[in-house]
Amino acid sequence: MTPFAARCVLVGTAVVLVLAGVFAPLDGASRAVVFAAAGCCAVLDVLLHRSGAGGRREPESLSGDYSAAAIESHCPSAPGRLLLGHGSDGVPWETDTTGHVVVVGTGALAAAVFRAIAEQLRATADPWDDLRAAGRIGTQTGDDPALPDGTTLPDGTAVLARLDRSGRPSGTVVLVPGLGAMPGLWDAAVEVTRYGCTVRRPPDRCGVTLRPVLPVLPELVG
Repeated sequence: MTPFAARCVLVGTAVVLVLAGVFAPLDGASRAVVFAAAGCCAVLDVLLHRSGAGGRREPESLSGDYSAAAIESHCPSAPGRLLLGHGSDGVPWETDTTGHVVVVGTGALAAAVFRAIAEQLRATADPWDDLRAAGRIGTQTGDDPALPDGTTLPDGTAVLARLDRSGRPSGTVVLVPGLGAMPGLWDAAVEVTRYGCTVRRPPDRCGVTLRPVLPVLPELVG
C-alpha cells in the first residue's frame, strides 16, 4: 500500500470514528475507546505526513501557467494559492484563492478533501474578510447547516465562502454529492470516487488523476 493510500484509509477511518463518538448512543467508556482509536489514527497519519514532506517539485497551475518556485509537499507554492493535490507524476496542482473550487463526491474521503481545501482558504483570509460556512458536514465544527437566507443545504453539501469588504465572494470551496449538483460557476473541480480522484477545469473534457490534499488528522479530531 502506498503512503497516500494509507492516509486515505486513516483519514476515512478517523472521520467515521469521530462521527460515531459524537452521534452514536455509546456509554462513557465506549465513547472514550472510540476517540482513543481516532487519536491513534491521527498519530499514524502525522508520521506518514512527515515522511512524505521532504520532496520538492515545481507546481502546475490550473490556469496553465508554470511557476519556477519549488514547494514543499502539501504546501502551496506562494500566498494566494490553494493546493488541490498532486498528479500521478508528483507535480502539485494549484488554483488561485479567489477562484471557485468544487469537490464532488460522498463519504469520508470527499469530506476530508473538502475540509483540507477549505482550511487553506480560511488561512488566507484577511482580517477584514467575512468567512461564511454552511453545510451538514460542517456541523461537527460548529458551522451552520443553513445559508444566511435560511435555506437548509441538502445532506452531503457544504460551502465555505470568503467575502471581501464589498460583500462579494472572493474565493469559495463547495462540496456537492454529484456532478448534477455542481454550481454554475467554478474554476476547478476535484471529483472523489471509489476508483480514485481526478481534477479538471471547465474547458477540460476529462479529468487528470489526482492524489488530493488531505487534512492532518490532529486538526481533524482535535
